[in-house]
Amino acid sequence: MTIDSPLTPQVSLRTIAREWGRIGCIGFGGPPAHIALLRRLCVERRAWLTEAEFEDGIAATNLLPGPASTQLAIFCAWRLRGRVGALDGGVCFIVPGLALILGLAALFLASSTPLWIKGAAAGAGAAVAAVAVQAAAGLIPASRKRAGTERAARLRWTAYLVLGGIAASVTGRGWCSS
Repeated sequence: MTIDSPLTPQVSLRTIAREWGRIGCIGFGGPPAHIALLRRLCVERRAWLTEAEFEDGIAATNLLPGPASTQLAIFCAWRLRGRVGALDGGVCFIVPGLALILGLAALFLASSTPLWIKGAAAGAGAAVAAVAVQAAAGLIPASRKRAGTERAARLRWTAYLVLGGIAASVTGRGWCSS
């Protein structure tokens, strides 16, 4: 296998552009939402990738510096269509969010930001945690299944889940800083 010959059937560049652009537009909630949407598209709805391939992609992109969900989107597109697919998927995934951020930055940096914009931003900020929890909950069943049936593996998986929850709950609260 060469780098340009993915194992899955080729998907059209138009389909990649449409689906990755859609995820880039509706992926409110950041990386957890993006990962859940990519899983739903590539594994559950279209079966372009197996659960194992997708989880291996998550593991690999989490090891790299930078935004893991963007790298995962590019990885999934590469698996479907090689380098050209990766470029197509990456651009279509990134550009909608970039345009939105630039537009919002211009609004917020204006001399007098409208009150309804400030209210919408506060509401969006409050909703992010719920979206992240829902997206993470969608990843749990496949992860638990992949842990296996051995008692030690199940206990280790449960310990990781509990410790991850604790870490997530105390991160950013300033408990470790004095």
